[in-house]
Amino acid sequence: MRTRTALATGGVVLGMLLAGAAPAVASRPDDRPTPRPTEKTLPPRPKPTASPSPTSTPPPTTTPSPTGTPSPSGSPTATTPAPMPTADRTVVVLPSLDGLSTSASDVNGPGVVVGSARLASGYWHAVRWVDGRIEDLGTLGGLNSQAEAIDEQGRVVGTSQDATGASHAVAWVDGKIQDLGLTGGIFSIAYDTAGDRVVGVYHVTDSFSGRRAFVRTGDTEVTIDVPPGASATAVNEAGMVAGTYGWQDWDDPAPDDYQAFVWQDGVTRPLGTLGGATSTANGINDLGQVVGTSWTADGVFAAFFWDGSTMRRLVTTAVSPTAQAVNDSGLVIGTEGHGDRAMIWPDPSASSQLLPLPSDAVGSRAINVNDQGVIVGQVDYLSPSWHGRAVVWR
Repeated sequence: MRTRTALATGGVVLGMLLAGAAPAVASRPDDRPTPRPTEKTLPPRPKPTASPSPTSTPPPTTTPSPTGTPSPSGSPTATTPAPMPTADRTVVVLPSLDGLSTSASDVNGPGVVVGSARLASGYWHAVRWVDGRIEDLGTLGGLNSQAEAIDEQGRVVGTSQDATGASHAVAWVDGKIQDLGLTGGIFSIAYDTAGDRVVGVYHVTDSFSGRRAFVRTGDTEVTIDVPPGASATAVNEAGMVAGTYGWQDWDDPAPDDYQAFVWQDGVTRPLGTLGGATSTANGINDLGQVVGTSWTADGVFAAFFWDGSTMRRLVTTAVSPTAQAVNDSGLVIGTEGHGDRAMIWPDPSASSQLLPLPSDAVGSRAINVNDQGVIVGQVDYLSPSWHGRAVVWR
């Protein structure tokens, strides 16, 4: 199972130069090569139809009015959806470094968790948690780094600033950092790894339309031949890549038509939509099943599951749902963006369930899941000031 997803930003280069950043913890595509200097990262939501920006938060969607049950007088009686049940899970908050905030982005089969942690200085470093203990993975000599994914062999990938402040795609092998380079662009980030492959994004310009998706196999790298504005966000053990192409800049007059796709061995397959104009692929498992988000024909933001041939809408009472990842057993995880709550679908045909919050937490996001069903993400606290903490749901 592979996935990664996080919020996109427009001011990428500017954002990466600033300290105090919160790591990427939500829906892809996230171009920022280092954590963003916003203290609270909102749940994943792609751009609304009216806006050309992939970072936009769609307007709160309204649930269609229920038809109701006729009362004795003949007038309809309003009904409301049943509350979403809470999954029978235990949540554990992971330790931090000398700063307060942390966020988890991935977990592999052996249970090693990776993510980012804030230092007392306000900068962020890539970290991993092994048996509950946190380890600082360091940087290429710059101020910030961020771990995005870990494979079954323990290789970690992400991004790091070098001494000049430029952000490079990197890998950590046995705890030692390796520079994967800028891949022909002005900055780059590795989003996922499986087998001997790494996938990610590089930018030829500091814009959404300037992004290109890459696949690296060993020391050989290829740019995926899809329309500009592309992100390769997830890869499985067979080398099937999931991503999105067609992201546009704010001032682009062209219609919004970004599309989820899968790519393997040079062949690209668009996944379509749930009836609306756009879709975004967030995660893929080793069966080639993909989850993500799409607009529907009636203008509703929805989570989808693609089984290899057909895209279908996941069942939920959530107003603004995202599907972030799916494991080989069909467990789908995501976030209720409107309510800021992590949630799961036990299988693609089941209704969604909320994940429990730790005491005093006010919000949560589910970011990734392994094939054993261990889920990682972030929960939010308001005291002593707003901050996020990496968590594991078992």
